Amino acid sequence: MPGILRKFSWFIISSLIFFVFLVIILGFVYSFGLLFFTSEGQTIVNVVPTGFLFYIFYYVGFLVFDIGWLFQAGQISIGILFILCCIIYVISFVLLFFRPTVNFLSKLKALITQTTLEPFEENGLLALILFLSVNYILIYVAVLIVTIWGIPLGGPTTINLVFIIEGVLAAVIEEFWFRLILIGPWLGIGYCYFIRKHSVPDSYLKIFLAALINPTHARERSGRYYGFYRFEYFLVIASAAYFGILHVIGMWDIGFLPIATIGGLFLAFSYLKFGIKGSLFFHWTFNFIQSIAAVTIQENIVIGFGLLFIYPAWLVLGIIGIILGLISLRK
Repeated sequence: MPGILRKFSWFIISSLIFFVFLVIILGFVYSFGLLFFTSEGQTIVNVVPTGFLFYIFYYVGFLVFDIGWLFQAGQISIGILFILCCIIYVISFVLLFFRPTVNFLSKLKALITQTTLEPFEENGLLALILFLSVNYILIYVAVLIVTIWGIPLGGPTTINLVFIIEGVLAAVIEEFWFRLILIGPWLGIGYCYFIRKHSVPDSYLKIFLAALINPTHARERSGRYYGFYRFEYFLVIASAAYFGILHVIGMWDIGFLPIATIGGLFLAFSYLKFGIKGSLFFHWTFNFIQSIAAVTIQENIVIGFGLLFIYPAWLVLGIIGIILGLISLRK
């Protein structure tokens, strides 16, 4: 009987993960329908921006780099920018589907017979769906506490189709800045130090470049096969704090600080574990689901309400993920 119960439990877990996987794909198609096949969407995506700040002024000493003229000169519309970001996302999605060792569907099928977290080490997409769920739980708790204490959250005052595009662009740009530029080079320097310390016969340049795209590969080449170096934990915490502070300086109020910081922790960890493709997928998916859910509710789009069932699925998966994590720590 315990064996049957265990198999049933892992069947439920794998079913929830597969459901979230399907919602992400359907949400992707749904957003394209809203933006490119509705009259309201076409008026947005066909616009050639005359001024596009790209959120950059929040991250580079508050200097405004208005590069809208560049897009205007090339007649690059907002829709084309959205498609370019989608291509980046799809590439990340496909790479995670097949890596690091086993493809998503094979690992999902084998998950029913597993009793440990090993399956989540073997496929990035499967692991990140679980991370997203735990992230959702912790953020929900943080929002609840902040609301009870009466601390303002702030945020966007207007919800429309532009909100979807802004969320997508923010995810791509922030990942390249916060992870690839602010964390990646320090990882490369750190791994090169341990190559020298451990007398590993490898190229500093190769390790440094690998650290930008795939830190796990570079870390293993430097001689560490399990866990993280101490300096990596420092980078995760520092970058998460910076991520949270800059969001508060932007459109959000002080109540959003713990929420953005929690998100920054998960994003940095996703980057260390699965590279830039992992943090891109994580950030894009979270922003994307939040934005299409907000637009669906605001505009009362009946066809999109089915996608909102991802939230109870995330809730259950998040609780399960926390429990599995605690069990793993005890072992």
